Amino acid sequence: MASETRETMVDATTENETIVGGETVRRTWSSAVLGGLAGGLAFGVLLQTMGMMPAIASLYGMESVAVGWVAHLFHSVVFALVFAGAVVRTDYHDAGTGTLSALGAGYGVVLWLLAAAIVMPLWMGALGMDAPAIPNLDVNSLVGHLVYGALLGAVFALARRR
Repeated sequence: MASETRETMVDATTENETIVGGETVRRTWSSAVLGGLAGGLAFGVLLQTMGMMPAIASLYGMESVAVGWVAHLFHSVVFALVFAGAVVRTDYHDAGTGTLSALGAGYGVVLWLLAAAIVMPLWMGALGMDAPAIPNLDVNSLVGHLVYGALLGAVFALARRR
């Protein structure tokens, strides 16, 4: 039985070991995608009930509910990858489900303030659409972003431990 050799890289600032090209790295990114999709689906249901999917599609020049879903889930995964990239570079890289769920909820609030309250209205205005005031501090959007972030953190933590 041959032993497996792994190439490792030590991050001097956090002294964390990352297996380059190995299972740990793949698990981190796949767990982020799963967390992003879980949070995005839950948030998407709220957006769907509010009739917001065509508005999301309009950011890309379309009005289809299906395009709105695709765009929303794409954003959910991209933001999840950013979350995962930040988490693994902090002291929270091995945090439990509850801690990462709370961090995710906080991340959801940050996304709400930056992406939903500022960037989305600016984007809509740049496209010549009727845009809400900046900042657009919609409470329903805040709830959706909290749900997204909490699920992102929880699923990310659970999936990484599998």
